[in-house]
Amino acid sequence: MNNKIVKINWDEMSQTYEDFTSDKDSYSFTIEWPSIKEMMPNIKGQKVLDLGCGTGRFSFVFEEYSPRKILGVDISSGMLDIARREAEKINSTIEFQQKDIEGFLLSENQEYDFIFSSTTFHYIEDLERLFKSISSILSNNGTCIISVIHPVYSAHYPLSDGDRLPTDEEWQIKYLDTSDRSYVQPWIEYSDDVENFLSTSYHHTFSNYCTAILRSGLKIEEIREPLPPIEWKEKFPNKYNACMRKPTFMILKLSQQ
Repeated sequence: MNNKIVKINWDEMSQTYEDFTSDKDSYSFTIEWPSIKEMMPNIKGQKVLDLGCGTGRFSFVFEEYSPRKILGVDISSGMLDIARREAEKINSTIEFQQKDIEGFLLSENQEYDFIFSSTTFHYIEDLERLFKSISSILSNNGTCIISVIHPVYSAHYPLSDGDRLPTDEEWQIKYLDTSDRSYVQPWIEYSDDVENFLSTSYHHTFSNYCTAILRSGLKIEEIREPLPPIEWKEKFPNKYNACMRKPTFMILKLSQQ
């Protein structure tokens, strides 16, 4: 997959994404974050790395726990522009660096006590190399928490077919087919500000993740598939039922073996 295309896509939809996902009822805050918070180690005085930090949503949350340093890395200048504006507004000391995470990991020689990533790894083809690179910079007593698009969810993504936009009927589970996927992101589809365009990513199965992690020398401490909040059952019944049928996130807590 061409990193240049990924960067252009995210630069173009950065503000639309931020507007769509920053609401207090967003999946990030209501489904993903509660589990991450329960799985987190004590990061006070620790060095923190946020891979694929985007607009800095989780980096800013981690700063509230008084780490010694936070570095956020992302490929998109548009996403990082939003993160840096927010950092300036709240006097944050987080450092943001524009780089694709594979390139960053291959060149980084510092160790980190807590490495985090949210919904980024479906853009990476070689999971085994990725987790080996993470293992090489995770401190001996460090913790890594990876929140990924759930394999059942990414299995619904339509298979790539050139530049053709997929039809609704193509959103069907194709779990064992790990061909490239192409689709229109929801924040683009429901926005009048940005014309529809394809995003492309990979689909990794549960065994793909587990095998890559174990071969990297990392240990799986915990796996969670977070539920939607129970209040959504009445407040947002369609979203609640959709999440119960098709999980959105899988969150893994890792450490050195």
